[in-house]
Amino acid sequence: MFLLCGAATGVQAQQADSVQQTIDAGDNNKSCAGGCCCAGNSQAPLGVMTDHIHDKGTWMLSYTYMNTQQQGNRMGARSASDAMVYQNYMMAPETMSMQMHMAMLMYGVTDRLTLMAMGGYMTNSMNMNMDSKGGYMFMNGSWMYMPAGTSMGMASSSAGFADTKVSALYNFSDKANQRLIGSLGVSLPTGSIRLTGTTMLGDNERLPYDMQTGTGSYSLDPGITYVRKHAKLYWGADAGADIKLNYNTLGYKDGNQYHLSAWAGYQLLPFVSGTLRAEGDHADRIAGADKAIALPVYESNDPTTVTGNYGGSWMSLYAGLNFHVMKPALNKFRILAEYGMPVYQNLNGTQQALKSNLYAGLQYSF
Repeated sequence: MFLLCGAATGVQAQQADSVQQTIDAGDNNKSCAGGCCCAGNSQAPLGVMTDHIHDKGTWMLSYTYMNTQQQGNRMGARSASDAMVYQNYMMAPETMSMQMHMAMLMYGVTDRLTLMAMGGYMTNSMNMNMDSKGGYMFMNGSWMYMPAGTSMGMASSSAGFADTKVSALYNFSDKANQRLIGSLGVSLPTGSIRLTGTTMLGDNERLPYDMQTGTGSYSLDPGITYVRKHAKLYWGADAGADIKLNYNTLGYKDGNQYHLSAWAGYQLLPFVSGTLRAEGDHADRIAGADKAIALPVYESNDPTTVTGNYGGSWMSLYAGLNFHVMKPALNKFRILAEYGMPVYQNLNGTQQALKSNLYAGLQYSF
């Protein structure tokens, strides 16, 4: 990557200056000329995917790797030790990792309307700590006697395709230095809600809700995004929701989700820009329950099986870099990365705390 960055020559710098002059001149221009803030010239953070549209007849294909890490537990807005969790449950989640490989395709139907489709493959892994208060406990499909203070661990994993999203994006602004994009999407339940694995009940049992790769429900995903650029500085904001439309075939639906974010970026060099972003998220509790999970022996020992232990509010801060080398052989590619950590969490019930989010992506326009 640094070799590519070092290949930026004085000719590239002249090209960048020419592009910048076009952008600055377009502040009062009503057309979307090439090199301006509209079409596929995205400079927003990678975590914002509805910030741009594409010219009529053009495509963009992208791959994004997402890694979410959780560690420790929280009760509401405060941290909770394993000992605190053991007061209500026999098991306490220790760590969880979610990795997603996502592909996205965008196509410009007109100079203002773009269609987008995205789907991915997800892998989850979780480690649990267990502590016995003494007596007989149901473990691995049978009742076992465990002396008080007995500690042990348990690991489980899952993998499969995630839900698929199809959206339409429309740019309402006719100025070259800004975009106001409204988006409306539908999420299709292509992910699984019946994955099995290792639980306290045995080795081939239904995994808890957060270990499934899908929701089983159709969702409506409205959103709005504003982007503005002036000279080397750009900024924007977006808001959106994921609203579940139906209970799935197992009798539950994940909570609705809402997000709001704002960001600013600066063109550090002709081939790289840096971004800072703040994001707030809120998720409702799960409604209903899966009968294979909502068993008294299961819910009284494992907090991840209780629907009341899902949802909450988060505030996170992100830093990112966007690379775009303007050499003819490379100017169709963009490489982007963003890393974020929470600064505030207020979670429903007892659940794992968010530790970090990482995004890394490659985009190709043609």
